[in-house]
Order: sequence, then C-alpha cells, then structure tokens
Amino acid sequence: MELFSIRLPLIKKNDPLLEIVIKNIRDQGKSLNEGDIIVIAEKVVATSQGRVIKLSEVENISDRAKQLAKEYDMDERYVELILREATMILGGMKHVILAKVNDFLIANAGIDQSNAGIGNIVLLPKNLKQVVWDYWREIRKEFGLNNFGVIIADSRVQPLRKGTIGIAIATAGFEPVEDLIGQPDLFKRPMEITMRAIADDLVSAAQFLLGEADNQTPVVVIRGSNVEFTEKPKTTPEMPPEECLYMNIFSKYLLKKHDEN
Repeated sequence: MELFSIRLPLIKKNDPLLEIVIKNIRDQGKSLNEGDIIVIAEKVVATSQGRVIKLSEVENISDRAKQLAKEYDMDERYVELILREATMILGGMKHVILAKVNDFLIANAGIDQSNAGIGNIVLLPKNLKQVVWDYWREIRKEFGLNNFGVIIADSRVQPLRKGTIGIAIATAGFEPVEDLIGQPDLFKRPMEITMRAIADDLVSAAQFLLGEADNQTPVVVIRGSNVEFTEKPKTTPEMPPEECLYMNIFSKYLLKKHDEN
C-alpha cells in the first residue's frame, strides 16, 4: 500500500475546496488512479463551508453554559458553542467536555481552536454524509474513475490511551467496515464479534502524512488498499449507544457513583 500527501495553500473561509484539491493534485504532477482512496481532513472541509467563528462574536450565553464553564474551567462562549453543536453532554473534566454530536462521541463537540487564526474557532463540517458523496461524485467524474473512495477524517482520543488516532467521520465509495462474524479463525472457531474498522484503519495510516500543524497537507491519497469498492455500502461505522461496550459500562459506572453519593 502506498500513501502520499497533497499540499494545499492555506484554506480560507468559504474557499472552493474541491476545486483547489483537484487543481493542486494536477499542479503537483500527480493524478488519481483506479482503486485510490482520498482522505481529506475535516477542518479544511469545515473552513470551506464557512464554519469559522470569532469567539468574541458569540453572544446570548445560556445559564447552562455559564455553569459548565465554571465547572470545567473553560471560556463560557466556547461552552455555549459546544451546547449548540451537541445533541447530548455526557460530562467532562478540566478544559474539556465530552459531547455526542450526530452519531459519535467527541471532545468539545469537535470545536477546534488550532489552525483557526487568532480569536477564531472551527466547528465540525455540516451535512457530512451528503458532502462526502458529493466529493466522491465530482472527483470520480473529474479523473474518470470507477473504483474510488473518499474519506473525511478527524482525530479522536481513546479510553485509557494517550494521544489521538485517526477516525473516518464520513466515507463514500467503499465498504467502511469488514464484517468477519462467522468466519473461522486459525483454529476453525467461528468469530462472534469481530468487525474490522477498515475506514478508521486507513485514516490512522494517513495520519502520518495529514498535516495537523503548519504542514498544509490536509489531503492524503491511499493507493493499493484492496478495499471493497461499491456505490451502495452495506455497512456503516456507527452503532447505537445500547450496543456500545464503553457506553454500556460507563453508564452503569456513573449510575453506581451517583447512587453512592
């Protein structure tokens, strides 16, 4: 498997990201081939959507935002935006709030201050599932491809692990999860719960090249990944909270702590 990054100019609010990506692939003497997957960092997607906000312009701070800001030692304007973006607040600790946004858990509702400019923050992209398929159709057409995939990528922390790993927050053109349930292991025993997070694994590999700092390489092309390409994926990375190991155990733990107090 081969990976290479695409360097972009600084993406500004409301820039035509897709045009810029296509132009820079060609300007750098590269192309996209059959079987390629292009990974795009969510922050440039959000920036191109105009999801950049000046913190100084956030007004009408709710009482709940003020309370949580005091509890977790955070800027109340920042917390107000977290509340507006989140569908659920699960708790927090100093400087961070764990929120549910759409179908996944994420620190501070995915609102990021890094590489946003002084006094600015960047919200998560809107309409991710529609956007990733729009990108897939346009890029596929532009380069005349049949088998091709697109991933919008972000980074996340894992329970009891330091540092961030890559995660696919939207995919198009391939099966993002490989279902191995029922297949035999080395000793012919059928596997009962194993599902491989193909898209997340690919993003983790791409994280080595995706520019998190001042690299300006928010696009990575993955070649030779041998995934199952399809226009109608049967799998999705998301799962309901009641089926999630962590959500089930954490909720029972928190309820127990609440009862003890």
